[in-house]
Amino acid sequence: MLTKPRIHHVPAGEGTCIAWSGEMRVKVGAAQSGDEITVIENLKIPAGAGPGLHIHEKENELYYVLDGEFEFVCGDDRVCGGPGTFVFAPRGLPHRFKNIGSAPGRMLVSFTPGGIEGFFTELSAQTALNPQILGEIAGRYGITLVAPPE
Repeated sequence: MLTKPRIHHVPAGEGTCIAWSGEMRVKVGAAQSGDEITVIENLKIPAGAGPGLHIHEKENELYYVLDGEFEFVCGDDRVCGGPGTFVFAPRGLPHRFKNIGSAPGRMLVSFTPGGIEGFFTELSAQTALNPQILGEIAGRYGITLVAPPE
């Protein structure tokens, strides 16, 4: 018997917290969306921070800047933007973002299909994250690390 879809509501300032690379709050994950989408609010992306160039085999990644100034690289394209900027990074293309402002930034990051919250949860459980461990965890989620953060 199919379950009737229901609204999923997360009040402001709430969501499952993942303490990795600043602070992340999962607003909706695979479990709540039938594996359709994961939406994470990155609350405190430090100035100068962002992941290295990487490729998702499974997920498209979508960024919406809430606060701060960010640089986005996807394939051969590079764009910068502040609040209200939206960027779509399709699966299969190397991409990254970087906070180019002088203060912590904030973004909503969405992934389709959902499920990548497990990757961030595994990373946050590590007491010491070296490149080998990061690569092993990324590989389990179909993520290829191309270059370290700049």
